[in-house]
Amino acid sequence: MGRLILQSAWRALLDTMRARMLTLSLLPLAAAGILGALGYALFWDEWTTSARLWIGSQGWMLDVLQALGWSQPARGLASIIVAALGIVALLLLSLLLVSAFVMPSAAAFVARSRYAQLRRRSTTPLVKSLLWSIGVTAAGTVLLAVSLPLWIIPVIGLAIAPLIWGWMTAKMFAFDALASFASGVERRQILRSHRWPLLAMGVACSYLGMLPTLLFGLGWWALALLPVLILLSLWLYALAVTFAALWFVHYLLATLVAMRACPPSV
Repeated sequence: MGRLILQSAWRALLDTMRARMLTLSLLPLAAAGILGALGYALFWDEWTTSARLWIGSQGWMLDVLQALGWSQPARGLASIIVAALGIVALLLLSLLLVSAFVMPSAAAFVARSRYAQLRRRSTTPLVKSLLWSIGVTAAGTVLLAVSLPLWIIPVIGLAIAPLIWGWMTAKMFAFDALASFASGVERRQILRSHRWPLLAMGVACSYLGMLPTLLFGLGWWALALLPVLILLSLWLYALAVTFAALWFVHYLLATLVAMRACPPSV
C-alpha cells in the first residue's frame, strides 16, 4: 500500500506538469481572483469597519495590542482579520472548484491514458458530486471555526488545521475520483478499507498547500509585491490541489483495477 501511495504521487506529479493540467489549474485561480477582486471592491470597507468596531469594544484586546507596540491596533488587526478570512474563503472556493470541475477531467484523463481497460459502472451526476463537495466544505468550515481557540497552542495549532483540511480533501477527492468508474458498493468498500491512507494523503496535501504562504516571509518585499504574491500563492495552491486531485485519482483507480482483478471468493 505504501508503494502504491508513492507510485501514485510520482505519476500525479508528472501529469500535473502536462499542459492540459497546468491550464486546468488556472481555472480556480481565475475564479478566485475575480471573486476576490469583487469582494475587495464591494465589501472591504464595510467589513473592516465592522471588525474595527468589534475590536474597539474589546478593551482587553486593545491593551494587549498596545503593549505589543501597535500604534493603531483596531485598524491594523481589523485589516488582518478580514484579509485572513478572505484568503481562507478563496482557498475553500479553489478546493471546491477543483473537486467539482477539475476532478472529472483528471479522472477521465488518467483512466484513458493508463487504465484503458477500466469500464464505467456509475454515472454520478455533477449535481450530486457538487452537493457532496458543498456538504464536506460546510462541515469542514464549521470544524475550522470551532477549532480556532486551539490554534494559539503551538503544536496543536500546526496540526489541527491541516488535519481538518486533509479530511476535507480526502472526502471530496476520493468520492469524485471513483464517481464515474466505481459502483456504489465498490466505492463504499474502497473508501472504508483505505480510509487511513486516504486521510494521510489528504493531510500531506494540506501541508503541501501551505507552502505558498512562505512567499509572505520575504520581509519588506512581501509588502511591496503583495498583489503579485497573493496571485502567485493562489496559483501555486491551485497547482498543489490539482496535484492532489491527480494523486487521489491514480491511487484509487489503481486500487479499483486491482480489486476487480481479484474478486472476493464465494
